[in-house]
Amino acid sequence: MKKINWGSGITIVIVLFLVITIAQVLIIHNFVDYDLVEEEYYAAEIKYQSQIEKIKRARDLSEPLKVKLSEDIIEFEFPTIFKSNKVVGSIYFYKPSDDLLDKSLRIQLNENNKASFPTKDLASGLWKVKIDWEVEGVTYFNEEFLMVP
Repeated sequence: MKKINWGSGITIVIVLFLVITIAQVLIIHNFVDYDLVEEEYYAAEIKYQSQIEKIKRARDLSEPLKVKLSEDIIEFEFPTIFKSNKVVGSIYFYKPSDDLLDKSLRIQLNENNKASFPTKDLASGLWKVKIDWEVEGVTYFNEEFLMVP
């Protein structure tokens, strides 16, 4: 059996290290999904100041928007200081782990200022719910995290 001298040993270790590193980079690059939170992130950043103002207006309400999650329904209870026919807007369901499951629904309130949606249409797991709503020209924004069973 032939002995390996120290120079050959160092070379073998360095080559093995490089091969393993390159293999890891290629595997991670091929199997990891790089979804952006926002497709147009620069434009979203510019208009975020108006978003901050909407959030502040929503927090300053005497009666806040309430989001209730049960096993089969997500209920949004809007402030009763507003008439149900004056509230317009959208509810965005954002799934951080899979952007293909994201949904956007229009707000349609009943006479009790409530809107409800079945959870069967949503995959189980963590959801970020963004409620962008308006009453007589005044805009509001709420954001909640929900764990759908």
